[in-house]
Amino acid sequence: MPLYAYQCDSCSQGFEALVRPNRSPEPTECKHCGKATIRKVPTTFALAHSELDALRALDPMYKRMVEDQMAQTPEAEPMRHLAKMTPFDVVDDPGDPIDF
Repeated sequence: MPLYAYQCDSCSQGFEALVRPNRSPEPTECKHCGKATIRKVPTTFALAHSELDALRALDPMYKRMVEDQMAQTPEAEPMRHLAKMTPFDVVDDPGDPIDF
C-alpha cells in the first residue's frame, strides 16, 4: 500500500494519505488547517518475511554459485577423493577405530 505520512508546517499536525499512481493525487493542503504548507515525512516500515524466507530465497542462487565453482575446480570434486579411498574390507589392518 502506498501510504504516505505528511506534516503541516503551519499547525504541526500530521496525517497519512493513500496515494496510488494515476488514481489519486498527492494531497496539496493540510487536512486539519487547510493550508498548503505540508511536506512528506519519513516513516517506519515493516517487512512481511522472516530470516528463514530470506535464506530460502538465497539458497538457489548460492547453490548455483557453488556448482559453478565446483565445475571450474576439478580438485574440489568430492567423488574424485572418494575414488582414491581404499575400502576397509580390502586392507589387512585398517587400524584402531577413531573415537569421536
